[in-house]
Order: sequence, then structure tokens, then C-alpha cells
Amino acid sequence: MKRSLAFLFLLLPALAWGPKGHKAITQYAIWNLPEGELKALFTGWQEALKEASLDPDRRRNQVPGEAHRHFFSAELYEPWPFPSFPMTLEEAKARFGEATLEKAGVLPWAIEESYQALVRAFQSGDQAAILRAAGDLAHYVGDAHQPLHTTLDFDGQSWLNGGIHALFEATLLDAYFDEVAEYRPRPARIVDEGALALAFAIIREDYPLVRTLNQELWKVKRLYSEFDRRYYQTLWQGLFGEVARVQLRRAGGRLASLYLTAWREAGR
Repeated sequence: MKRSLAFLFLLLPALAWGPKGHKAITQYAIWNLPEGELKALFTGWQEALKEASLDPDRRRNQVPGEAHRHFFSAELYEPWPFPSFPMTLEEAKARFGEATLEKAGVLPWAIEESYQALVRAFQSGDQAAILRAAGDLAHYVGDAHQPLHTTLDFDGQSWLNGGIHALFEATLLDAYFDEVAEYRPRPARIVDEGALALAFAIIREDYPLVRTLNQELWKVKRLYSEFDRRYYQTLWQGLFGEVARVQLRRAGGRLASLYLTAWREAGR
């Protein structure tokens, strides 16, 4: 049973959080916005915006270059704690080369690019462009808060924890989603440090959780001979559930802050 389930998890695509998680992050962000024109706009669009947050995954295997925008294998750039970051995309290309960026991912720069696209869309008032940029930004911010999107060891390979990626972001979240659906908003703030600096701060914050999640899975696997309901409940009621709840809420708070900052930068 263990072997068959692990094999199943390996077949699942690495799409951070799945539709439920990405939509929840987007909804949390809307709730976090201060009362005003922006919140009214996004509240009116909330269903369309939540759908737009899934678009990067929909085009992931169709649009050249899209796939590597969803992750950042930090170790391929430099060792923890990544002292050279943040840096611009142009600086990274000059230092590491295009081949490294293609392999290691460009998620922080995808956040920065989507943020700048949203500023331009707010300035122009183009509603289609606003929806597209806000959806993309929601998706990439969500991806950045999935710790297993920040590492070359994205599926627990070095821990013999194959399948941990889908287990954490999809299997458990889908099964226990009702336990994270309710959320107390946190006020959005102006991101004075800039979107790129915030993106790299998220990566640096998340990276240690890779070890935390893998250690927890090893500990729980030793308790059960079958991957049954008790196994999944133990994971969710322990660190896996705690990390998922915290990361989804952090993502919603930071996404709201980026939305608000883009609005203000656009002069709105």
C-alpha cells in the first residue's frame, strides 16, 4: 500500500496548493484590503479574480518559459542563507547564466514582473489587464509560500520522502480544507522595500521549512504501517496542518499588501 500511494503522488503535477489553495489565498487578500475603491473593485471581481489566479498553472505546459516561473531552487544559486539576494533578473543572468536560471527557476522575478504589470494596468485602467496581472501575482505569491517550491529537493528526494510535494499541498489540503477556510483578515501594508525584496524575503523565510516538513513526515511514517485515515489525520493535526494554515494566511496578507502598494504606486 505504501508503495502504490507513493507512486501515485509522484504522478501528480507539482502545482502549488492546487485550485482550492490558490483561490483561498486570493480571497484572503481581498479580505485584507482596507475599505475603499480597490477593495470594492476586487470584491466585485472576486470570483473572476480567483479563477484568474489559476491561469499560470493552466498555461504552464503550453507557454514556453512559464514552467520555471513557478519555483526557485535556491541551492542552485548559492548556499543558505542566500546572502547575495535580492538581485535583479539582469544581475542574475550576468552572474549565473541563462542555463542556471532555466534549471533553478525564476519565481521571485515572476512576482516582480507581475507586480509591475499590475501597476501599469492600474495606471491605464484596462480592466482585462488588471485582472490578468492581479491573477498572475496571486498565483506566484502563493507558489512562493509553498516551501517545497523553494528547493531542488522539491519532492523529498534526498529524504526518501517521494510524494511529499503532492501530499502537503494537495492531498491533505483538499481533505481538510474546511479547517482553513475561515480567516481573520490582517491589515495590508505598503511594501516599502519593494516587491522583489519581499519576494526574496519570502524565499529565505520558507526555505528552512523544507527540513521541518521532511523530518515530520519521517517521524509520522514510523508510527504507521498503513497510509490510512489515522496517518493523514496525524500529519494534518501536527506540523503539516500548522504549516499549511500559516503559509496560506501569510500569502494572503502579503498579496493584499502588494495589491495595495501597486494601487498607490499607480497614483490611485
